[in-house]
Amino acid sequence: MKKNILVKFDLQIGEYEHQDSFIFNDKKTEYGYCKEFWNLNKKDELKENVFWDNQMLNAISVYSETEITYEQAKTLNELGVA
Repeated sequence: MKKNILVKFDLQIGEYEHQDSFIFNDKKTEYGYCKEFWNLNKKDELKENVFWDNQMLNAISVYSETEITYEQAKTLNELGVA
């Protein structure tokens, strides 16, 4: 059965820190979430569970991971939150 996993990411874009969210259909490793969200080509770790982008200029990590209901996922998508 399809799951709805709300993942919040911490992003370091140059000097700018940002948080973003995405809903995945199945459970993955922290790298798996980051790889799919940023379309990473290879696993380059800045430090444990913090990954470089493909150009090794920016970094991404998983802030939190929560399984949510279909209705919650639908609402977040409608609101443009995730």
